[in-house]
Amino acid sequence: MTASQREDSAVVGITQMGGEGSQWIGQAPYSHAGHTFQNVGDGTFFHSAQLAIQACVAAGVNITYKLLHNDVVAMTGAQKRQGEVEMAQLTHKLMNEGVKAIIVVADEPKRYRRAHFPAGVRLWHRDRLDEAQRDLREIEGVTVLIYDQHCAADARRQRKRGKLEPRNTRIVINEAVCEGCGDCGVKSNCLSVQPVETELGRKTRIDQTSCNTDYTCVEGECPSFMAIETDPTAKKAKRSTPEPPSVADPGYGELERTYGVFMAGIGGTGIVTVNQVLATAALRAGFGVESLDQVGMSQKAGPVTAHLRFGPGAIEPSNRVTPGSADALLGFDLLTLAEGKNLAYGDPARTRAVVSTSKTPTGPMVYDKDIAYPADDELLARVNGAASSLRAFDALSAADTLFGNTAAANFLLVGAAYQAGALPIPAAAIEEAIGINGVAVSANVAAFRWGRASVAAPEEFAKVTGTATAPVEEIVVPALDAATFDGEVRRLAEFRAPQLVAFQNQQTARAYVETVDRIWNAERAVTADTRFSEAVARYLFKLTAYKDEYEVARLLTAPAALDGVRAEVQGKISFKLSPPVFGAFLKGRKMTFGPRSHFMLRLLATMKFLRGTVLDPFGRAHVRRTERALLAHYSALVDSLAAELTEETYARAVRLAELPDMVRGYENVKMRNVEAYREALAAEGIDLTV
Repeated sequence: MTASQREDSAVVGITQMGGEGSQWIGQAPYSHAGHTFQNVGDGTFFHSAQLAIQACVAAGVNITYKLLHNDVVAMTGAQKRQGEVEMAQLTHKLMNEGVKAIIVVADEPKRYRRAHFPAGVRLWHRDRLDEAQRDLREIEGVTVLIYDQHCAADARRQRKRGKLEPRNTRIVINEAVCEGCGDCGVKSNCLSVQPVETELGRKTRIDQTSCNTDYTCVEGECPSFMAIETDPTAKKAKRSTPEPPSVADPGYGELERTYGVFMAGIGGTGIVTVNQVLATAALRAGFGVESLDQVGMSQKAGPVTAHLRFGPGAIEPSNRVTPGSADALLGFDLLTLAEGKNLAYGDPARTRAVVSTSKTPTGPMVYDKDIAYPADDELLARVNGAASSLRAFDALSAADTLFGNTAAANFLLVGAAYQAGALPIPAAAIEEAIGINGVAVSANVAAFRWGRASVAAPEEFAKVTGTATAPVEEIVVPALDAATFDGEVRRLAEFRAPQLVAFQNQQTARAYVETVDRIWNAERAVTADTRFSEAVARYLFKLTAYKDEYEVARLLTAPAALDGVRAEVQGKISFKLSPPVFGAFLKGRKMTFGPRSHFMLRLLATMKFLRGTVLDPFGRAHVRRTERALLAHYSALVDSLAAELTEETYARAVRLAELPDMVRGYENVKMRNVEAYREALAAEGIDLTV
């Protein structure tokens, strides 16, 4: 390892559970850092890590312990912490043991009385986490930062079981306003905040089924968040689920040997439950059964795998499917199953694979907009190489269409596996086991039957689960009639030009169409390839329709947007906004604009004629001036590229035309991305002055 690698390394020490931070005692004299941070969970702290803190105090080293106080031992299933004490007592204990300073950051600081804490202990809202870290690292000796919030995954489970009061506020993202910048993922680190590909690029949505109602995603600078206050006393309207068709049994013969099933999915979606239901079904069918669950250490959306072996009479006592011996691969998450170590359980000569192509992002995909989900074709090709047959469909989307949530998606896949010949357990036994499990029995049985229909009656399944295209307000753009472009470029322009009329006016749309047409004609003189004009059609629109106050107000209050939200969650709609004009006053916080404010936002939207004029009250802001400069620069850039276009310069022209994709987000997030855009242009020898 080189000196630079050592300096950049994020690994500062390895120690056993309970010894967290104690390695710094030996490292500190030889480190130029002078201070380090150490994470430790409250379960580990009460078990033994409190002794490591005492050792660091005795050694006099400079270290800040970041103690996650989440009320449960999350790692092994949310058990009660042994030896725990209340928060105030904990701070007294640490101060009495010689800790120099303590800051408690909590999601709900009002739960505590400051008088119960020792003098000098600071109680802040969790929004000030970074400030707390910066403060404590400057204090000599041992300091402790306590992050206090009940485990979000456990809270979701408790609310689902009726043991914890449900939260009545749901958060929905207006995709038209969303820029897909990933800031909400950075703020929340939550895998319910999911990227989704749309006609206008990558956006973000919140999976309502898995949402922990933590609300940290709202803290980003994006104005796309809409809060819906539901009525806890109102009875939920029962969703009408279509009756699944009767289908013929696949006709399994008598099972004469041990059968192995390997399942791969993600934590928090019920993979363990599926394995237990299938194991129970096999027992009820008279088979001998062995099973094993390998879970993701309480990590929501972490990889989870399960093994199930069953056969006639007593089977050999092994609860694992050995590599190369699986008769069936069930991929509840395609990305997880496609990992090499998981595909190793398959055999191309005997294994049947049934997988869901639903895209659930990994952690890095949530907070890094540049990381894309791998292509389905690539992942399916990997699975196909480890199986003799492969059946795939989007189980999450089908479940959401059928049941209004994604909770039953797994049993859709189980039904498909049964009907496809991959699961030789009687259907009656599987449905009986679903009943024994006792959770959402009717929905899961219906999902199992609809899963069977996806194989036996695919046309009817597609008809019921297909998504209808929402009606779009038709806006005529005369400039399109005069344009000469066709093919994909025309499709892109015909979708975007009407939106520019709604954004500003016909003149704006005409300028867009005329620029795209010029690029198209210059391109056609050189090549039949249309990637350059396609990129211009996409990103000229993006830079033209920048989301200032007028446009955000229009998109938030558009009838289609509000109707779409009401279709997802019923309740009073409020907007979470942080208007730049109030930036100094709000200090990063957001204001809530309730139903009574909608009229004012609609009025603001009608004032778009002021955009860019001397009377525009928002137009002098640095971000707005930058947005206008970006558009002018890009328009001039693509015209100059088109004028000099040759076969040799074509690839560079396409690359430069696509660069504005990185300009995403709002305010500070956007300005950071503009700086990255400037650097990317500079690397190509182009100066951007804004």
